[in-house]
Amino acid sequence: MTDLFAELDAVAISAPIRKGSVIFQNGDPGSAVYLIRSGRIALVWADPNDVIPMDLHEPGRILGLPAAFNGSYSATAKAVEDSELGFVPSDHVVAMLGSSRSLMEAAVRLLGLEVARMRSMVSNLPECDLRLVDRR
Repeated sequence: MTDLFAELDAVAISAPIRKGSVIFQNGDPGSAVYLIRSGRIALVWADPNDVIPMDLHEPGRILGLPAAFNGSYSATAKAVEDSELGFVPSDHVVAMLGSSRSLMEAAVRLLGLEVARMRSMVSNLPECDLRLVDRR
């Protein structure tokens, strides 16, 4: 199995990040994929009324891969401690994946795991009212 992290890390630009720094925000253009080399990064959903913690990521994790494909980040990433990230521009990631079947397969597996993790997190949220609102 191809080690997607190692392949991306080999071309990544070093990006030291201070505790409390926002790396990307929900809705920002998906300009890059980030590799956590050291430290911890929290992903949160933020709206004007609330901040909902989603996940805490540690070294060896890849952040922002879905945004490389769909064009924007779907969460906000914030450093919870001083961290060292690897930065790979999205267009470079897409080109790498497009030129290597094994890298693309590794990315698809990673995205599948991400979907499964998000579904698990959502299924554990408190019950909420999902009725459709009549908009007449």
